[in-house]
Amino acid sequence: RVAELEQRLSRITLQAESASGNASRAEGLLVAFAVRRALDRGLSLGYLEAQLRLRFGDDQPNAVKTIIETSREPVTLEQLRAELDALAPELVGRSNDNGSLWTGLRRELGELFVVRPTGTQSPRATERLERARRYLAGGMADKAIAEVQAMPGAAAASEWLMQARRYHEARRALDLIETAAILEPRDGTAVAMARKPVVTAP
Repeated sequence: RVAELEQRLSRITLQAESASGNASRAEGLLVAFAVRRALDRGLSLGYLEAQLRLRFGDDQPNAVKTIIETSREPVTLEQLRAELDALAPELVGRSNDNGSLWTGLRRELGELFVVRPTGTQSPRATERLERARRYLAGGMADKAIAEVQAMPGAAAASEWLMQARRYHEARRALDLIETAAILEPRDGTAVAMARKPVVTAP
């Protein structure tokens, strides 16, 4: 009877720890999702900053630091898209004060015929710009950065590139804390089983 009572107590303890673990995981995910929503809207974290530090500061200190620093000067996709559109003439080398008519004509002629391996994307500046816009629309800032860096007027986009990198790094950090929220707490079942008393027959 003692052995049966101990086993029943162990099962109750296991169920309680499992329920507690699920509640903690849900709370962590809510914090992570609320932080992502605030960054996407370009808002400061407010009270979420303290929650972020409390829940993820020990396991993901670099990610937490990146998110908090970005939240103090937030960057949104809408801002990046608007600034990219404003930079478009300089990026493709067509700004009104850049070069002569002959320079522009040579550039246009150079883009008429481009030899590239089958299956590769066009290196033309105008097509790179369109790809960068599509990547931003899909939230893929890293690919948009690569396209802008390869364009003729990339030097004019130094500030935009810096902001786009900040946006990308903050989203990578968000991915890390969301993964941490899903995985934590660590396997409560295994811990509970390890604590389960060993009962030997009399």
